[in-house]
Amino acid sequence: MPNNSHRHYAVVVKPVGSSCNLCCDYCYYLNKESGNSSGIMSYDVLENYIRQIISIHGKMAEIEFAWHGGEPTIAGIPFYQKALELQKKYGHNRKILNTLQTNGTLINDEWCRFFAENNFRIGISIDGPEHIHNVYRKDSFGKGTFSKVMEAVNLFQKHSVQYNTLTTVNAANSNYGKDIYEFLRTISVFMQFLPVVECINTENKLTIPPGIDTPPIVKAREFAPFNVSAEGYGKFLCEVFDLWLKKDLGKRFVQIIESTVGNLTRRPAGLCVHESVCGHCAVVEKSGDVYRCDRFVFDQYRIGNIMHNNLEQMMESNRAFGEYKLESLPTECLHCSVANLCFGGCPKDRILEQMTIYGVERKNYLCKGYKHFFQHVKSSGIV
Repeated sequence: MPNNSHRHYAVVVKPVGSSCNLCCDYCYYLNKESGNSSGIMSYDVLENYIRQIISIHGKMAEIEFAWHGGEPTIAGIPFYQKALELQKKYGHNRKILNTLQTNGTLINDEWCRFFAENNFRIGISIDGPEHIHNVYRKDSFGKGTFSKVMEAVNLFQKHSVQYNTLTTVNAANSNYGKDIYEFLRTISVFMQFLPVVECINTENKLTIPPGIDTPPIVKAREFAPFNVSAEGYGKFLCEVFDLWLKKDLGKRFVQIIESTVGNLTRRPAGLCVHESVCGHCAVVEKSGDVYRCDRFVFDQYRIGNIMHNNLEQMMESNRAFGEYKLESLPTECLHCSVANLCFGGCPKDRILEQMTIYGVERKNYLCKGYKHFFQHVKSSGIV
């Protein structure tokens, strides 16, 4: 019989949905607000989720509660105090980890004391030095947010809060890989880089749902002006890698580099984008609705509701969605020299349609950049 003691499921929770106090130009979540009324996840939904997610994990597995948004601190400290109370009620001394992704602008001493006392691990969004960060990351009045974010970083350090940085790579900062890495290494030990790739419907100016298993992509479309180019993303990552290899090997950790080294050494990549299949990280919205992935929060990817459906069954049903990532690889990928490092990237970004002898296939928008970066890492002799 299989040993399920370490069985693990990953779920991202959105206690305030897409609600946010900022108005970042490139946010893929903002245009969902019209269909996502304001408010906070009810305690009934919260309790049902916590009870179910704990029950479906193996006895020896660490259970992670990943709180995202929108801006999850809008929910307020009492909401997370209730979550901790419920985790204790249903956890029965299980190993539990709480993580939270924030824009940092609402962080104060009270939040930091709460995070530190309860061992929260925090991700903070920052796109580089002030003149770069403030290009897209603005508040609702159009003002840059860099100074507020740095205040949060200083408070994290003051209170010994564990944190890492999340940096988007976009049209405004992709030419500054060296500058951004040099800046981040002064404040961060663990860094994540997220490429901005969005497709916009020219008729209503809304983000077009990803096309992993839907009919051909909407014809009236355009790439968003804030998108990073494929070549720009590859160049950015190579610059980061070279500086990391020269100055920070074994000292600082960059998620995509760790993932690449993992794939090169046949260890788990730890990053769904560059694993052969995905579908193991669902999303629970504040209403209790469950979606297949954080980047697929559209009606056609809703798989149920935590108040009416069994979470384990919903997670198991998501396997087919994840396996489609491998099954739908374009023919070109099957013959690529870095296929075992890339695996076609995130299906969300497979928006370049091309006609082949097998019909229309969808190639990843970032393909050229990925290939450049992975070949660069392979040729470095790091493994």
